Parts: sequence; C-alpha cells; structure tokens
Amino acid sequence: MHDSIERLRKELPHLEIDVGRETREAWRRDASGFEGAPCGAVVSPRNAQEVEQLLRSARKIGLPLVPVGSRAPHHRGDTLCVDGSLVVDMRHFDRVVRIDRRNRVALFEAGVTFESLTRELAREGLRPLLPLGVRRGKSALAAYLEREPTIYPRFQWDASDPLLCTEVFFGTGERFRTGSAAGPGTLEELWAAGDAQTNPMGPGQSDLMRVVQGAQGTIGIVTWCSARCVPIPEREHLFHVSGEHLTPLVEVAYGLLRRSHADILLFLDRNALAALEGKDRCDFLGRAGAGARWHLLFSVSEPRYFPEEKMRYVKREIAELLDANGLCIDEAAGNPALLARLTQPDRDDPYWRYAGKDGVRELFFVSTLDRVERFLPIVARAAGEAGIPPEGVLTYLQPLVGGRMCHVEFDFPFSLDDREEWRRLDAMLWALARDLKRAGAFFSRPYHRLSEIAFEGASSAWLVPKIKKLFDPDGLLSPGCLTLPAEDEGRRPEC
Repeated sequence: MHDSIERLRKELPHLEIDVGRETREAWRRDASGFEGAPCGAVVSPRNAQEVEQLLRSARKIGLPLVPVGSRAPHHRGDTLCVDGSLVVDMRHFDRVVRIDRRNRVALFEAGVTFESLTRELAREGLRPLLPLGVRRGKSALAAYLEREPTIYPRFQWDASDPLLCTEVFFGTGERFRTGSAAGPGTLEELWAAGDAQTNPMGPGQSDLMRVVQGAQGTIGIVTWCSARCVPIPEREHLFHVSGEHLTPLVEVAYGLLRRSHADILLFLDRNALAALEGKDRCDFLGRAGAGARWHLLFSVSEPRYFPEEKMRYVKREIAELLDANGLCIDEAAGNPALLARLTQPDRDDPYWRYAGKDGVRELFFVSTLDRVERFLPIVARAAGEAGIPPEGVLTYLQPLVGGRMCHVEFDFPFSLDDREEWRRLDAMLWALARDLKRAGAFFSRPYHRLSEIAFEGASSAWLVPKIKKLFDPDGLLSPGCLTLPAEDEGRRPEC
C-alpha cells in the first residue's frame, strides 16, 4: 500500500494526501456502528482537474476510491473502506458558484454544506429545500444525490427533485455534464445565452443524472450540481395537529396536499418530536412520555400580494378538514423555535436522531401514506422482542412528490460503546427489513447489507453490475456499496 501511495504522490505532486494513523483510523467506523478497514489515505482534491487526474492515476495504480462530501459523523456505512481504499474528501469544493433568483436555482459544489448554502441563498431572498433537522456539516449535494427526503412535498414534482444538473467524473476519468448543463459551450457561455441549468434531462434523449443519483458514489464523483430553491416567504405560519390515531391525520394531510396549501408537511411520532425538540437525553425522556402519539406539522406561507385574503380562505379550509376528521386546530404561533428548527440547518451537536445517545441505526423505505399503518405493528413487535423500550424507536413519515408516495423511517438510537446492544439491534433490523419487504415496503435507498434484501428477487438486479461496469470498468469507486445477493450476481432472467 505504501508503494501505491508513493507512486500516487509522484504522479500528482500537488494533491493533498494525508496518511496519518489517526486520520486513517477515523474512517474505520461510523455512527451507525458499522465497521470497515482503515483507509489507505485521505486525498483532498482542490479542483476538477485534480479529480480527473486522481481517477486516471487510480485506474493505472489500482487504488479504490470512496468519495465523501459531508463532514463526519456518517451514519449508513456507505463511507466505510475496504482494505487499501482512499477516501476522496471533497471539502475544498466549497463554493456556491451561482444563484439565479429569477429561475429559483442555485449551482454549488460538492463540499457546500446546508449551513453555507442557506446563508448564501438568504442574501437573494431564497432558501434551499431542506431535509428534516439536517445535521451540521451535511453536504447539500450529497443529500440531493442520495435522494434524502425534503420537508417540502409541495415543491417536489419528481422523485429526483430538487436535483437538476450535475458535473460528474465517471470511473473512467471522463468528465460529463448532465441536463441542460451539457451545452454546447462552457457554463459562462450558457449563462450568457440565458440558460440557468434548470432542465435535468439531457443531453439529447439521455438522462444519466438518474444513473448517478442514488448510486452511493459507485458510478462517478460529482463535483457540482444545480438545484431548485424557493423564495423565503413574507410570513410563515406553522400548524401543529396531534392525535392518538394516524388515519385522521393522514386524511387531513391528503386534503392539504391536494389543495397545495402547505409548504412544509411531515409526520412525527411523540418520540421523534421529543428528539427534535430535546436538548439532551434527560430532556428527551421527559418529552417522549408526554403528549399524543402522532403529530402532523405543516406550514402555510403568506404571499406578497393579498396575504389576508389567502390566509382567510386557507384557514377556513383547514378548519373544515380538521372538523371532518374529529381534530382541532392548534397553530403553534407561540413556538417560533420549532419553525426555526425546521427551516434552518442544525448548528448544534449532537445530532437529533441520537435522542441523547451517540449513535443511530436508520431503517427507511418508500410506501404510500394510506399504507403506513400496516407496517407499525410489525416494527413494534420486532422492537419488543429485541427488548427495545417504547421510547427507543423514533418514527418519521415524509410525504413525497406532492403526497403521491411517502418516506417511512424508523430510527433506533443506541450507544456506540455497547457492542452487545449493537449486535442485538443489527440482528433485529436484518430480520425486520425482510418482514417489512414482505408487507410491501420498497427499499429505494438501500445502504450496506440492506442492498442484498432490496435486490433479492428483483428481475432487473443483474443490470446493476452491468451498468457499473460501463462507467467504472475497474470497479474502483465505493467498493462494497450496492452489493447484490450472491445468487443474483451476474444472473440474467431467462426469456
């Protein structure tokens, strides 16, 4: 390994390479408790030319690469290394290149965090589409590439939103721009011609952005992207409706989504809401045992023109929806902290999903809102059999694409130092994922070993390694991610 690193130093003398023992060991384990090998080194390119040269040299030398845009801690096992892998740290790609207020789009690099993106957009009267309680140091590009659900279903018209165009270096070392960014011409020439990189389709009839999105870094290294933004409202009202049963709240949410009244809209159980609002473990435990079981949070924004007229009829229709489902309105006007918590990136440690601990295992999939209740007893039974207390499971439901589908998430906080607890949790989650799949869960974003369950029995699974070989013929990018069950590897369906 030492010889390979020295060879890389000679070929790329200006590339920043860190081979310190502490640096390498830091990548052995993440906050989900998964463990890998220490990385061979951490390399930090500063521009697109260095990324291209790194990929070409890695192919020549045979060095696996694991691209990473977000700061630690990581949570899903997708940044772990096989022996000898190099971590490609994109932290120097930290520029917000362009903000187009008229077209409501921003173009930014891979290392731009949600904190810096939110700050830069605010100067133009815009805000990014945020995931729920996004942690400090999270790369906006990485979140959008991984299809992290945002809390704004009204502004999501396609499953790929808000991601638009990208610049990607495939495993071959070739540079490619997707969507309208493909040209012809440089970005500056495209801007001069009036193009704002708002169309993700292209070039021509291709749509390679969808191949790169969700690939967990196995197809290429993305250096920048363009993404949709929304105007900061003149005034935003947050509503909080709670109940012991989920079905009435779901009916209210469907009514709001059909009318396009709500900007933010999401569901939390009492544990998840307590974790989001809590300051530490004691605060979480005090909140988790109180209040109703389910909470629907949604916001309504006042427009610039005729705000009173809009709010009058919107509040009337909200009241009608609540009355029809036996619920009452509870505008959280006295809780601006909760609205700020939803609309601003997290600036504090620890991450809210830890619920006062220091690690978390996430299990999430896609379904529809009206089918969510079928999964709840399956999770409750599995958690009970594993000895997990009621406050040990956080449930988060996020409608997507205007409510046409729903992100269903169960989070299990745990202590990283308690390996016995982690092993029990891991065994439970492995069996639970199979039970949920049999009940209709669709694992559209499978991480680590979960990919084996997600691809099990899928007739098109054989295409995954075939497509990867087209763009990464040497298999050097993110080895170990999106693995297939052994019996499905390379198997084609019979005609």
